[in-house]
Amino acid sequence: MSTLQLEFQSMLRLKRAITAVLITTALTFPVRGQLYPSTSSDLSDQIDLQASEEEVLEIERNAELERKRHQKREAQQERNQLIKKENSLLKQLQQIDIKLSISRKEITEYKQKIQDYTLKAEKLQLDLQALKTQYQQYKKRLAKRIRAIYKMGYGRQTNQMLKLLISSENFGDLLKRYKYASATAATDQQLLQTLENQQTKIIETHITWKSQIRQIETVSKAAENKQLNIINQKKEREELLKTYQSQRVVYDQTLKELKAAVSGLEELLGVVSTETITEKAEELTGVKKDLLGNIRWPVIGKIVRNQNPHDRGITIQAKSGTEVHCIADGIVARTIPSVVGYGNTVLIAHGNNYATVYTHLSETLVTAGNSIKTGQIIGKVGETGSLIGASLYFELWHNYERLNTKEWLTKTP
Repeated sequence: MSTLQLEFQSMLRLKRAITAVLITTALTFPVRGQLYPSTSSDLSDQIDLQASEEEVLEIERNAELERKRHQKREAQQERNQLIKKENSLLKQLQQIDIKLSISRKEITEYKQKIQDYTLKAEKLQLDLQALKTQYQQYKKRLAKRIRAIYKMGYGRQTNQMLKLLISSENFGDLLKRYKYASATAATDQQLLQTLENQQTKIIETHITWKSQIRQIETVSKAAENKQLNIINQKKEREELLKTYQSQRVVYDQTLKELKAAVSGLEELLGVVSTETITEKAEELTGVKKDLLGNIRWPVIGKIVRNQNPHDRGITIQAKSGTEVHCIADGIVARTIPSVVGYGNTVLIAHGNNYATVYTHLSETLVTAGNSIKTGQIIGKVGETGSLIGASLYFELWHNYERLNTKEWLTKTP
C-alpha cells in the first residue's frame, strides 16, 4: 500500500471521527426552532461526511471506558491515601498502647513501693511508741532516784560526795558507795542520752519515710493522669480510625462497581486488562499440587538440552508446525511476539498462582483474555528465537518462581 493511500485512509478515519462528534452534538443540542433531521439525506445536507452508527457507538464506548477508567484510578488513589492514613493511625495506636503498658507497669511499681514504705513507716511508729514507753519508764525510775538522793541530802551540789563517804561504815564501804553512785549516775545518764538519740533518729527516719511516700504518691498521681490522657488519645484515634474505615468501605464498594463497569466495557470493546485476567485466573484450579508428575505434554517430541543453561523448563524438539496444546484449564495472560532468545511466546494463568510459558512458536492461535481448556491448541511449533531449530520451550511457574518443569509432566508423552 502506497504512502498516499495510507495518508488518505488516515484522513478518512479522522473525518469519520469528527463526523461522529458532530452528529452527537447535533442530536443532543438541536438549533432552536429546528427539528431533528428526519432522513439521512437531510443529515447529509448539513454534514459533508456520514459516519455509521457502529462507529458512533464505538467512539462513545471508548469515551465511556476512558471515563470509567479515570474514575477507577481516582477512587483507587483516594483509597490508597486512606489506607496510608489508616496505617499511620495504626502505628500511632501501637505507640499509645506501648505507652499505656509502660504507664500501667510504673503505676503498679509505685503502688508496691507505697505499700512497702507504708508498712515500714507503721513499724517505725510502733517502734517509736515502744521506745517512748520505755523512755518514760526509765525517766520515772531516774526521777525516783533523784528524789531519793535529794532526800538524803545528795541533791546539794556541795558536800554530796562527802556525806556519802562519811556515812560509810568503813573504807571499803566508802569505795563501794562511790563506785555504785558513780556507775548508777553514769549508766542512767548514758541510757537517757541513748533513748533521746534513738528517739531523735526514729523521728527523723519516720519523717524521711513519710516524705518519700508523699513523693511516690505525687508521682503515682502524675502517672495516673498521664495514663488517662493516653486513654483519651487512644479513644480519639479509634474514633478517627473508625471514620477512615467507614470511608474505606465506601471507596471499596465504589471501586468494585467501577471495576465491574470497566470490565463490562472492556469485554464489549474486546479489550482485556491484566487486572481482569488476574481476577478470572483466581477462579481457576487448572493446576494443583497433586498433579505433580501427571500433567500431559504440550507437544509430542524429544527432550533436548536447553539453549539457555539457566532455564528450568524443558525444550521439546518437534517438527515445525506441530500443534502445541495447553496443559490445563486457564486463561491467556499475554501473547508476546519476538522475545529475545525465546521468540513468539504465550503465557497462560491456571489459578492457584500457577502459570505456564510456551515459546519459539511459529504461530499464535490465542489472544490475551481467552479462556483455554485442557488440550486446546494455542499455537504451533516454530524456530522463532531458537538456536537449535524447530522446538518448543515450555516452563511451569508458581508464585513467580520457576519450577522444575520436567517433574510435573508424565514420564512419557
